[in-house]
Amino acid sequence: MVRGGGSRKGFTLIEIMVVVVIISMVLMIVIPKLPSSDQNNLKNSGRTLASTLRYLQERAAASGTGYSLTMLPGTEQMKISEVRGDGSRLEPKDPLLQKSPIIGGIVVADVRIPRLGKITEGEVRVDVGVGGIREFVTIHLQGSSGQFWTVMAYPSGRKIQQFPGYLEDVP
Repeated sequence: MVRGGGSRKGFTLIEIMVVVVIISMVLMIVIPKLPSSDQNNLKNSGRTLASTLRYLQERAAASGTGYSLTMLPGTEQMKISEVRGDGSRLEPKDPLLQKSPIIGGIVVADVRIPRLGKITEGEVRVDVGVGGIREFVTIHLQGSSGQFWTVMAYPSGRKIQQFPGYLEDVP
């Protein structure tokens, strides 16, 4: 038989407050270190664009089919087309190439091609043939927070690099 009220069940107010304070302190330390979703989208878009350009080069070399990447600087619009021998453009048969490599909210800020300079408006097309990308291209992506990501494609060696920030020259 239990006398005097029995066993204690539950938590005291002080115990609950101590747990809340500890959780709050942990959140104050962890949350500022988490990257923003815009920054993640920008990084993922840069990486996906670089991977897509590599993939286009490999597909073109293996299949003998040309491709083009068409962009509208200042917008989110980016489209891949399969180029036939007569120059006509079709939607690619490969489902991986049928969607844009950049995530919504990320825009093509500008494209740099040495013979054309910095292109900030209009349509820009990057051709990928059996030999790879035909000329050096720098593509700058921009997130809604104003941050940039740079993708550089080299005409020889099928090399594609990507970097955080806005780079104009090869590092």
